[in-house]
Amino acid sequence: MTQVTATDGRVIGSRATITRVRLLEATAKLLNENSALDLKVIDITREANTSPATFYQYFTDVSDAILDLAYQAGEDSLPMLVHLDQSWDGEAGKEHAVAFTTEFIAHWQAHSSILRLRNLRAEEGDTKFRDLRGEAIKPFMKGLTSKIAAGQADGRISAHINAYATAAAIMAMLERLVAYLPEFNRRGVQPNDMVETLSCLILQILTGEKC
Repeated sequence: MTQVTATDGRVIGSRATITRVRLLEATAKLLNENSALDLKVIDITREANTSPATFYQYFTDVSDAILDLAYQAGEDSLPMLVHLDQSWDGEAGKEHAVAFTTEFIAHWQAHSSILRLRNLRAEEGDTKFRDLRGEAIKPFMKGLTSKIAAGQADGRISAHINAYATAAAIMAMLERLVAYLPEFNRRGVQPNDMVETLSCLILQILTGEKC
């Protein structure tokens, strides 16, 4: 079990951990309601019913708290990797594609403000957020690349495409489209439509089979 430390390096106890969690929950709640640019330590501590001095015991600044939330969001995504570990041959392929896509969308909806901010900070060149995003998607890249390479070895997928680049394209497609789900909904695209479309695209790319 990973030990939780304060900003001065001390390992904190259970009571302090509860306070730290409360501060993170307050940060997440406020990010759902306001821009990260407008979020101040005083806002977070007011929401958490504590003081700025307490906040600085656990985080160096607001960005540090957001980084912690982004890390947690990445950890929460790991259970869906089970679908990439399974065989996608035959009818099972469609089932896993739908389950994987459904869980990916649900994950983004649960952590939307944090994940969008993580990716934006990464694209802007923030090395901490870039490294964190890289670590979060690494197991997905590994699973997707492995499936594409296996399909190429079997002759089901073109040998002219790069397996890693194709996996990266799948991840980019998923993250970009899911991030804009509210806009798609306003244009009449229902959640089931998005699941069906994305799962079919992923299935065809990974297996060469049509839906």
